[in-house]
Amino acid sequence: MDTEVHRLKKWTNYIFWYQYRCFEIKDTWLHYYWDMDDVGLIIRGSMNLSNATVQKVNSKMLYLSNHNVTYYLKSDSKKEMDHFLCKLQELGVRIKDQ
Repeated sequence: MDTEVHRLKKWTNYIFWYQYRCFEIKDTWLHYYWDMDDVGLIIRGSMNLSNATVQKVNSKMLYLSNHNVTYYLKSDSKKEMDHFLCKLQELGVRIKDQ
């Protein structure tokens, strides 16, 4: 299966709020990296997408969860988020509107 990298904002903490991160969808896994230089080298976190669900907050924000971990993600544009959601949906991730 193809590997694709998306650049989205991920909630980090109350000091830094949302920070840009790179998200790689590879097979049924989502890996995230601090930046493009880390992609394929230093995985900062992973999520198995085979049992994941998405809760859409609005057109540019969502919660992605698989019972073990939840990522709070934002995009700069609706188009960017729609593309990311399309890739998740292709893998069978359930998407719910709020």
